[in-house]
Amino acid sequence: MIYLIVNDHARTGGGSKVEKLEAFLKKQAEKRKMKASEFFTVLPTENAGDATKYVRAICRRDEEADIWVFGGDGTINEAVNGLILPSKVTLAVLPGGSGNDYVKGLGLPKDPIACAKMLLAAEEKREYDLGSVETFETRGTVRFAGSCGIGYDAKVCHEVDSSSLKPILNKLHLGKLAYLLVAFKQVFANPRFRATVVRDGISRTYDDVIFMCFMNSRYEGGGLKMAPNADPCDGKLSVVIAHGIRPLRVLTMLPKLVRGTHVKHSKVETFECSEIEVIADTRQYLHTDGDVQAQTRHVRVKCLDTGMRMPAFGAGQE
Repeated sequence: MIYLIVNDHARTGGGSKVEKLEAFLKKQAEKRKMKASEFFTVLPTENAGDATKYVRAICRRDEEADIWVFGGDGTINEAVNGLILPSKVTLAVLPGGSGNDYVKGLGLPKDPIACAKMLLAAEEKREYDLGSVETFETRGTVRFAGSCGIGYDAKVCHEVDSSSLKPILNKLHLGKLAYLLVAFKQVFANPRFRATVVRDGISRTYDDVIFMCFMNSRYEGGGLKMAPNADPCDGKLSVVIAHGIRPLRVLTMLPKLVRGTHVKHSKVETFECSEIEVIADTRQYLHTDGDVQAQTRHVRVKCLDTGMRMPAFGAGQE
């Protein structure tokens, strides 16, 4: 049974894509001489947290099941926070948002039908990394599929989500433009911070920090290639830290973020680790898969020992 979790609001006009996806699955059921209701069921999300509730309920049945998530990175984030690990559930993702960074990082097609065909054709399953972030102020832990960050990138996510411009641009299929406009503004508006980073028992303090990103996927922020060497199945976080770069120089780096060549800058540090702790001198916005969770000074980020089962279709290939 395929449980298709659908976020109709992930992209304005996405309903037509949902209808095409349902029609495709009905044809697949016919080919298998099955009733459509025996092959798949649609679970629409109407409120925040619905995807989490759906996934958790399916996992508690302790049965083999395929969950397909059609939505943006936020819907995918909700889904992975409902997973009970380990479980017999296989999770799969289809592009239905304005950014689709996680789907892009997996090397999947932009078209949901083409993506669905790949999912049905995949014969093997593989364990994909999941990250978790703990905020010490609230003692709360949240999972993420593709990306987590504090500082500049999280502030951009916060302003985009609270902006009246985003839904207008989404209607015009220009959702990524919202991120670019806000990213330009926040180069000058977002304050820098000082942070101590602890990993592998070694402590280091960074001054004039712009952002710190902790990645399972290569992409975040509507197509920015933040961690060009990230592997979603290696059991490690790909960490990217930018610090000590003047605002005007940051502006020249924005195009490099799209290509992933920003990591060559001497003030951009990259490394891999399974766990990292960050203590900042001021409260910073924190995001997971583009959704802002809190403002915090102290976080611990991990790559979980147990990942999520997904179809194996050449992760990370472009």
